[in-house]
Amino acid sequence: MGVLRVLCALGDTKVEWDIDVEQTIREAERIFSENAARGYASFRVDDGLDKAERIDRLDPKARQILQIPQIVGG
Repeated sequence: MGVLRVLCALGDTKVEWDIDVEQTIREAERIFSENAARGYASFRVDDGLDKAERIDRLDPKARQILQIPQIVGG
């Protein structure tokens, strides 16, 4: 079981997938890709990693992925 956490204006939206259920993986990949196209940065933050790892594609084997929008300042 994995979870994609998307931080946005609505808060922390969670999308879960089951590695054994292809449909749930495809839905998570769709959401991941849409957010990436809008400029969201994506990080794998699994237990056991010393630090978050920047990723460009959804890894179905990841336990947790975090997507955050770009921050624009002036």
